[in-house]
Amino acid sequence: MTAPGEDRPAPGDPGDEESPHRGRTSLLARNPVLAVVALLLGGWLLVDLWPDLVFFLAPLDPIDLGAPGAYRLQEARENRLVQIRGELVQAIPVTEARSGAPRTVGRIAGTNLVVDRPGRGGPAVFEGRLLPAARSADYAAAVAAMRARGADLGDRWMVLRDGERPRRNWIAPAGSAILALLALVNLRALVKHLTD
Repeated sequence: MTAPGEDRPAPGDPGDEESPHRGRTSLLARNPVLAVVALLLGGWLLVDLWPDLVFFLAPLDPIDLGAPGAYRLQEARENRLVQIRGELVQAIPVTEARSGAPRTVGRIAGTNLVVDRPGRGGPAVFEGRLLPAARSADYAAAVAAMRARGADLGDRWMVLRDGERPRRNWIAPAGSAILALLALVNLRALVKHLTD
């Protein structure tokens, strides 16, 4: 406090103590390499989340792939909600790695369609997400076990994850929004650094 009649130091005078926040720039603005690394990492994560985001926004009406004797697998679309009826053969019990929940992986008789369904039994109607080819590779060990039991799947097998539906898993849209926001912040810091 100053006594009445005393002058306060003018800004810029030696007596003026700078605020600890004044003149401070962000770490990203001072180091554009970090902004570039953050942009690349965020972009890679966005690409990884993209299939889940597309499925989240997919139509809620399933593509009907038919029933025994009248399958329409040519209408199957990756990363879409599909429905098929038929007998599950060469089924093997598996356990989900994250949750430890029991699941069954088997093949629809007469097709190259592998079904991953929750539990150990249920009706012969399967409705869920037809996984993108890149995610189907996660089932290579289960497919090898089914082939050992006589499954004729060929090289172009598909995986239907029974019970997975659009608009239920909010991780992909929420994560994508956060990553997009971080990318914009880093891009702004990088542009500001390059134009200053």
